[in-house]
Amino acid sequence: MATYTKLNPQIIQSIADEYELKIIESFPLEGGSGNSSFVLKDDQFSYVLTVCDDKNLKEISKMGALLLFLESHNVPCSRLVLTSNNDRMSTLKISNIIKPVMIKRHIEGHVIKELDETMLFQVGMELARLNNIPSPDYLPTSHPYGLEFFSNVIGLNIDAEYESWLSKEMIYLKRHIITGLPKGLIHGDLFYDNILFIVNSNSSISFKAFIDFEESCNYYLVFELGMGILGCCIKSNTIDLNKARAFVRGYQQERSLTKEEKESLQLFVHYAAVALSYWRFNKYNIKEPNESMARQHWEMVEVVKNISEILDTRFYNSIFAKD
Repeated sequence: MATYTKLNPQIIQSIADEYELKIIESFPLEGGSGNSSFVLKDDQFSYVLTVCDDKNLKEISKMGALLLFLESHNVPCSRLVLTSNNDRMSTLKISNIIKPVMIKRHIEGHVIKELDETMLFQVGMELARLNNIPSPDYLPTSHPYGLEFFSNVIGLNIDAEYESWLSKEMIYLKRHIITGLPKGLIHGDLFYDNILFIVNSNSSISFKAFIDFEESCNYYLVFELGMGILGCCIKSNTIDLNKARAFVRGYQQERSLTKEEKESLQLFVHYAAVALSYWRFNKYNIKEPNESMARQHWEMVEVVKNISEILDTRFYNSIFAKD
């Protein structure tokens, strides 16, 4: 996770005091794109302190509720630490801005960028178990960077060519997403860096946990698979069909896809790539302008083009044909 908010050891300890933690070591946790995070250590455990730079108090309160809900269903994910008053979060005031703060138990594990088919099969199984859990009613029913929000950036003329492309994609998706597809609890941001693995004593690698549920919502379950394929099975800006097949096969060990979901899967990988292009455009051109990242959305435009060029029958047979 990125470090947007700078905290010195004294401020970190003042926050930890609300949790009755005596910190003996702390350091920033790099990576990610929406929060400032720090690893904290006391004489027993390690924790992650997250200052939520792009979420408000209400959103983070719901996130805390979700983490407790997931724990009650034994989902392998971060475990929330409550304050001494049993609150799900605390707050930090910086330059007259109140920012939500959460502390979670640190999960020992590794992020692996290139997942092999065995790892993807494991991820698919665990993801299906997550998707089988009934969604709590406080989750949003739209994806945070999904189709419902594309129109927010169309017509701004920041990148007119991209905005015209996005407008056409929005129309295309609205026309082709069929009604009645199953919806439920999804992680919503299933990229390789939100999955942890452990290395066993025999050098084999096993799934450990999902992290970063900030984009969770009650949404199309097949969108979860589409995002997972985008986040874990893309090579040279197109789908590695063998990896996608392993991922989906693992998923179907725990949750069988409907006929309509199978037929829609390629469309939802396409949708996920369009959604990520929107997120990048909005993030780096509007919310937090960054000249070096300002054209990152065009990479996803290329991915969408390459996904569209895979014949429907080839995609379907590669993923679902029996061995």
